[in-house]
Amino acid sequence: MERLVRTFAFVRSPTPADLTAAHVLLSQPTTEIRKSQAIWLRALVLFAGLLSSNHACANGWGVFSSELRQAESELESAKAELNRLGPVVLRQTSPHVGGQSQMRATPPPQAPWIQIDLGSEQAFDQILLVPAIIGSANEGLEPYAFPQQFRIDTSNSEDFETFQLLYHSAEHDLDTNSPLPVVIETPGANARYLRVTVTQLANVTGRWTFALSEIIVLQGDRNIALGASPQMIDSTRLAPVWHESYLVDGLTPLGPPIMPPHSADELPTYDGVFFQSDNAGDEVWFQIDLEEKLTFDELRLFPVHARQGADYPGYAFPLRFRIEASDSESFDNPRVLFRTQANYENPGNNPVTIPVADASARFVRFISERGSLGNSNKVGLAESEVLRRGVNLAASKPLTAKHWRGDRALSLLVDGESSYGKILPLSEWFKRWKRIRESRQRIQSTEQSIEQLTAVAKQRAGRTAIVLGTLAAAGLLSFVWIQRRRRSHQRADFRMRLAQDLHDEIGSNLAAIARIGEVGEAIDNNAETQEDWRSVRELAGECTESIRETLWLLGGPNRNEDCLADQLHAIANRMLPGLDVQWEVDPQFREFSPNEATQRELVMTFKAMLANIARSANATIVAISASPQVNGWRLRVEDNGDGFDADQWANRMEVRGMGLDGMTKRIKKLGGSLTIDSKPGQGSRLTIEIAS
Repeated sequence: MERLVRTFAFVRSPTPADLTAAHVLLSQPTTEIRKSQAIWLRALVLFAGLLSSNHACANGWGVFSSELRQAESELESAKAELNRLGPVVLRQTSPHVGGQSQMRATPPPQAPWIQIDLGSEQAFDQILLVPAIIGSANEGLEPYAFPQQFRIDTSNSEDFETFQLLYHSAEHDLDTNSPLPVVIETPGANARYLRVTVTQLANVTGRWTFALSEIIVLQGDRNIALGASPQMIDSTRLAPVWHESYLVDGLTPLGPPIMPPHSADELPTYDGVFFQSDNAGDEVWFQIDLEEKLTFDELRLFPVHARQGADYPGYAFPLRFRIEASDSESFDNPRVLFRTQANYENPGNNPVTIPVADASARFVRFISERGSLGNSNKVGLAESEVLRRGVNLAASKPLTAKHWRGDRALSLLVDGESSYGKILPLSEWFKRWKRIRESRQRIQSTEQSIEQLTAVAKQRAGRTAIVLGTLAAAGLLSFVWIQRRRRSHQRADFRMRLAQDLHDEIGSNLAAIARIGEVGEAIDNNAETQEDWRSVRELAGECTESIRETLWLLGGPNRNEDCLADQLHAIANRMLPGLDVQWEVDPQFREFSPNEATQRELVMTFKAMLANIARSANATIVAISASPQVNGWRLRVEDNGDGFDADQWANRMEVRGMGLDGMTKRIKKLGGSLTIDSKPGQGSRLTIEIAS
């Protein structure tokens, strides 16, 4: 017996390290799976966030449309061009707004027109139509009653018996709601008369009319329409606001022809130069030395737009003044080029241009006869020019003055800068306004295109999201499925190795015990002892068979190639020795081959049934039957034992895993049912119904 105890000691129990390794491998997801799932989910969330975002002006949507990317590039280019052209400042600083037709409840039967007489047949290069603006400085201003459609014709006869069409707004993509001037190129135009005919009036508060601030006709860098004699059909004459003569007076909401700075840091140091005598009757003057006798055709004065103090356009511009020319510095015999006959209306921040036909002199003197501020003769100017065909002859020339205040250099009057920026030739000024209008119209058109293209891109993005989301989901599911299959195979391999190791080690020890029993039985002559050795040998054999079945149920290798019916039969013979086991199994049941998991659950439940019978039923007969049912099988185990109250004993063996409730749960997991019929003294009948 001592040898028997030593032999059983050979059977090694699993160590804590083995159990820990098995638990980690069989029950925990790997770090790789968790990381991969997190990456996929994070990518899907980010992509969904990108698609659901509406910031983007088109921000981000261009990835789905090459046309949208191109439109966004064009928009940035147009905005950059507009920024290079400087800020847009529009401000009506003079009481002369322009010319307006009579306001009527219905359009007149004859299309109204404005006609300008240039005095003689002349060539010109461009025409500038300046919209009338009523209000303060604001880039958001709208034009007042700008014609919705118009045409421009030229002729050498006043009645336009013959004429030439220069421009028709209906043939151009013209934004008539823009306050910016309209620049019309007229290369090769040559005529005396120019006529603007309004073919579609503007509607102002339910009444029909049209209005313009100024019509400028450019020849080189000269406005040859300045001071011309305009005619206007059905004109409104309401001085000092509306009159047809205001269409050619040079007073516009555009201000001086300058390039405005982008910031206050780029402004000229001073806004102007001032002269002052406390005696209002004194004449205040300055004169320019052209350094030689020159011919000129225009004089131009830039008022001070005061900014170093109050915002005051036309600050200290004189009420009465004259301009003289002389060949001698002392002006012994001056020639008067211009003289005011009445108080001169303040021009605001507009330059005052005075035509002088073919004047010739070395010295030009500006004399203020009466100031506009109080009882002193105070005058301020930002720049003075002597022009010949648009070229300033006075630039950087020497100056002398009387009653010069002396706080600012006289040279500021000939430095080429107004109060708010560098003075441009009229042709460059026209070009700037044209490019500003084109850039703004391009921006507006491009933004509309971007809005449409963005809608298309969003539709594409939605379709792409669906496709990518489907692919991502499929990829994620495939990845998870593959990982789970791999882990399942790893767990199965581990269980196989563990079962094989237990089988080999425990089986070898049980085989050794059986061998000891066989040897003991052979060498011992005592009949009683021989029976003991025989019992040891038989018990070792049964344990070996039982451990094989148990290891198979835990995932180890199948003990043999028997079908399920044969396995159940063998288990019954082993677990119910000495009992009358009656079999009624349909031959087709031998073909029933469920998957491994189902087979294990059935076998475990069957063994639990037999264990309960062997342990506590006191039965002598056990009937086992298997019969086909609709789409499945019925397996029944019935005994003639003591029976029991099924409800009371449902969980009696639950702690050891063989309780009635445990059996029921196992079968339910397989989609089947377990029916228990038993009463005390009447035996028991347990019926399993399961799908095939």
